[in-house]
Amino acid sequence: MNESIINGLTSSLLILQALLEKGAKYLVVQGTPLAGCLPLTMYLAPEDDRDDIGCVKSANDQSNNHNLMLQDKLQELRKQYPHAVIVYADYLNAYRTVMKNPNKYGFKEVFRVCCGSGDAPYNFNVFATCGTPNATVCTNPSQYINWDGVHLTEAMYKVVSNMFLQGNFTQPPFDFLLENKERNG
Repeated sequence: MNESIINGLTSSLLILQALLEKGAKYLVVQGTPLAGCLPLTMYLAPEDDRDDIGCVKSANDQSNNHNLMLQDKLQELRKQYPHAVIVYADYLNAYRTVMKNPNKYGFKEVFRVCCGSGDAPYNFNVFATCGTPNATVCTNPSQYINWDGVHLTEAMYKVVSNMFLQGNFTQPPFDFLLENKERNG
């Protein structure tokens, strides 16, 4: 396991534990997304490092490993703080669901960025990113998953958040948190 993943996870868990010690009753903890699907990662990784959805396999494997460790630690926190509702938002699998069927969610551009350099194949160049003088912005950002190579578009964030709030991508379901909050304040 990558040491930076373990260190990042450890500091995140210390923050969560501090919140719970201070009396937090309702927490939503988001897992990491598919880092291997970001155009920056794809731009930097070798072409032969791809998974079944065309993203960087090694980066997505790290994201998945991080999330598995996080879920184990959240289960420990649930036992340690039974008064709290700790919801895990499965960003990785929500993102993956969109990537497997982008048209269903209104996306036409899966890997190209909306705001970028014009360089093929991602409209991305690490030396000419969004905001630099030669960068251009697409006219239809709601059809793009990626805004600038590192950030997603508002449309993608909306789809993923709806998957959290109304779908099966939180454990326990988000409705459980809301019902518990209504009952217990």
